[in-house]
Amino acid sequence: MSDNVSSTEQILFHNYLHMIAMSFVYWDHFITFDIEIEYLWKQPKTPSARLFFLNRYLAFFGNICVTVLSFTTLSMTVCGHYNLVRQALLIISQIIVCILLTMRIYAIYACNLRILCYMVASAVILAGVSCWSLFGQKHVDFKPSSGCHIGLDRDTAIRIASAWEALFIYDTILFSLTLFKTYKERRNRVTPDILSLILRDGAIYFAVMALANLSNIITFYLAPPFLRGSLSSFASWCVFMICHASKLITAQAFL
Repeated sequence: MSDNVSSTEQILFHNYLHMIAMSFVYWDHFITFDIEIEYLWKQPKTPSARLFFLNRYLAFFGNICVTVLSFTTLSMTVCGHYNLVRQALLIISQIIVCILLTMRIYAIYACNLRILCYMVASAVILAGVSCWSLFGQKHVDFKPSSGCHIGLDRDTAIRIASAWEALFIYDTILFSLTLFKTYKERRNRVTPDILSLILRDGAIYFAVMALANLSNIITFYLAPPFLRGSLSSFASWCVFMICHASKLITAQAFL
């Protein structure tokens, strides 16, 4: 009985975290929609702009489906499939952002092919790890009275954590490349403003992304079954906001 109560409390807390993150996602969408139309929709559509739109609206509509289904009572089999799709959606969204930021690094390094090859090779290996983590999952044997919620056993949690660890490693690679470029720029300038250089080159963006992913990774190792991965929505929201802010700032700067 006490285990059931504990699981129910974990699910409730998980729901709170998810709804807070979703509130910020849609709040950000609506308050910046006019800016998005002005600086992105009315401008020529570059490959990076198309990827941005794909990520923005995949998250917008995908999160609606995820939220509705998480409060819908489903069979354990269907709920398991839903959980797999939800994880895949989160990872796909993060991969799109990584592609956008890889393009940014490529531009910062003046389209250096060696840098691009290094980033692509790293991304392919880490993407393979992320895909592997989605299969062979096992769940805690507990059926909540309402909603679709899956508790992760420790082995499965560690397996899924590897996907987020792969993203964290790639974020760290991008952060290191950006910081190195910033340092070189600082040495080559007479009166550099290091903070403005870091902001321009996106180092702070990468640092926030990495920290958001790291906080979610920790939950897979330390949290109880129904709270493992409970910061996935929060981490995804941080990445979503950073991508959005970066794209809008860049668009405004070149107009």
